[in-house]
Amino acid sequence: MPSTFRLLILCVLAATVAAAQESPFAPAETYQLLSGEISGDISYDHLRHLTLHHSPNGASRGFREKMRWIAAKAKEVGLEDVRIIDDLRYSGVGWAPLFAELWIVSPDLRRLISYDEAAVAIADYSQGGTWEGELVDVGAGTRDADYDGKDVKGKIVLVSGSPSTVMEQAVWKRGALGIVYYNAVRGIGYPDQIAWTRVNPRPPEGKQNTFAFSISNRAGMELKQRLQPRQTPGSEEWQPGEKIVLRATVQVEIEPEPKQWIVEGWIRGTKPQEKHVVLTAHGQEEKTSANDDNSGCANLLEIGRALAKLIREGKLERPARSIRFWWVNEISAPYEYYAVHPEERAQALVNINQDMVGAKQSAGSRVQHITHTPWSRPSYLNAVVHSIARMVMQGNSSYISAGQAGSTTPYSKPILSHLGTRERYGAEITPHFNNTDHMVFNDSIIGVAGITLTNYPDDFIHSNDDDLWQMDATQLQRNAFIVAASAWYLATLGPQQLPTLVSQVHSGAQNELSQAYARAAEMLALAPAVERDAVYADALNLAAQAGRAGAATLDSVREFAPGTSMPQVDALKTALNAATRTMQDTLMEHYTLYTGKKPMHPEVQPELEKEMQRKVPEVAVGVREYLEKRRDVRRTGLHPVMAYEVWNFVDGKRSYFEIYRAVRAEAQFGGAWYYGTVSAKQVSDLLDAGVKAGILKLK
Repeated sequence: MPSTFRLLILCVLAATVAAAQESPFAPAETYQLLSGEISGDISYDHLRHLTLHHSPNGASRGFREKMRWIAAKAKEVGLEDVRIIDDLRYSGVGWAPLFAELWIVSPDLRRLISYDEAAVAIADYSQGGTWEGELVDVGAGTRDADYDGKDVKGKIVLVSGSPSTVMEQAVWKRGALGIVYYNAVRGIGYPDQIAWTRVNPRPPEGKQNTFAFSISNRAGMELKQRLQPRQTPGSEEWQPGEKIVLRATVQVEIEPEPKQWIVEGWIRGTKPQEKHVVLTAHGQEEKTSANDDNSGCANLLEIGRALAKLIREGKLERPARSIRFWWVNEISAPYEYYAVHPEERAQALVNINQDMVGAKQSAGSRVQHITHTPWSRPSYLNAVVHSIARMVMQGNSSYISAGQAGSTTPYSKPILSHLGTRERYGAEITPHFNNTDHMVFNDSIIGVAGITLTNYPDDFIHSNDDDLWQMDATQLQRNAFIVAASAWYLATLGPQQLPTLVSQVHSGAQNELSQAYARAAEMLALAPAVERDAVYADALNLAAQAGRAGAATLDSVREFAPGTSMPQVDALKTALNAATRTMQDTLMEHYTLYTGKKPMHPEVQPELEKEMQRKVPEVAVGVREYLEKRRDVRRTGLHPVMAYEVWNFVDGKRSYFEIYRAVRAEAQFGGAWYYGTVSAKQVSDLLDAGVKAGILKLK
């Protein structure tokens, strides 16, 4: 066996994550106090109130009502300096429905749906008015062909396609009065589900929305059947379908100068000069929205109550670092806050976000996903949150060997609510994804490491089914514990705990490196012979980039000891670099085994790559201008997370080519099925577009 193979085996074994069902970041006393005090049942009770508010956007009446309730409850549970930040600009439309009903008025008289019955029945950004007209079935209603031979002018269309597209096709182009949409996406599995939907909030000049109602698949199929011709019983004659006349009535309000809010509360630390931990959840969504994301909002209240109570009773000492609680309008409000207060970016230590953390996992086979930070934001945060999460995963799942070892209960470290299920904690630690509030913090223009807890898939999200019946107080409690324990560790971390943190961060970095090697070896094994040279270069790059990310993760620990030498970190970085080189040597041996030859460096580098090496971009504008201008730059075919990473790797030091190699490695580590593919031209075009837009400049 070649020596590099032997060294590699040792490296992989050293990086294996032990299933010890313990975490050094939540020792026994902390575990007992937090798991004993945090209550999923109390969190579930908060949900009962939160689900009553229809808050379709961050400038709606329902959102403000919910935020006022949260602020009052945050004070009640013991958080400090609670306030509503109510002056944040909102670039969207501050729309809210007040009344909406859809009736059949002929040939029978029956109400089909109303806003009071199901708030999602009226599509967001419908306009106010009263309309009456004949119903016409146009199928999906999204293509010109759907309207062949059908006159929809002055009529109401029954459709299964996107109401935004149908508004353009049926109302603006063909003079229809409005839309009745039935839920065909999930309708087969959930025939009575009413889907949330929307129309274009800002119609093009000269166009105006009317209305779109959303009904269930069952109700849509009934109308569709009544409209179809039918054969006379006992005869070969056919009768035309029914002529169904509908009346739609809608009342809405539009905020002339919309503002979005953040509710803020604190557990103040003893060292206010230290950076603070930020916990987030978002409050805007349609009525009910028990899981997305009233679950996160409820858990923040319960975490605040539990920590404040334990401090007040003297069971926990007040932390050195403050913990900041933020209930926000998703993504938009944190970005706007930091655009107004850019100096506060440097005051945040990390972000832990909760978005969909209360799902009954047996309803829809949902799994709790816990992210890594992106490769552009290497951080000790991964080691802390993942260690605590694994402890909860292992302690709340059943294993045959655990029973043979003497365990007398199904779960050896149970976290169970009184009124929830006794289901296992089905969770998975995943590569980074966006689409919720932690993405704001990881963004390079903010520069704070962030992780989210988000369950997926969810067949009930954005519908009337996202209600209390499919929630589980036990899962609320487990997720709240993970967030609270992680936040508490980071808020109380002192010099004496740093060696443990460093060793755990190193273990995680080694594990990531071994995974990168496994992925690189897999790429080489699967590569067609004609592509093996190019794949070999990618494999070496993947190992190199994983090694750099691991070294940067180790360096992130220096934040807790600024200005002091950390020989332990230096030594482990040296070991990690050696392991990286060993892996690259082993990949070369793989290549030789497959091809029978030594790898050769390409003699000619493509011109595009040469040009990319000469370009070094840096950010040219402040937070607000950066966000506003970037919004209009197309991502040139890149996966949205990889386009986000291209922006994030811009630091004034890396060239276009170095950014490309970093993002390409990250995409290949996750796999094309997860992150798509990344080409040099895509990265170059996106960065050039950033320069052209004035967001970036070349050094």
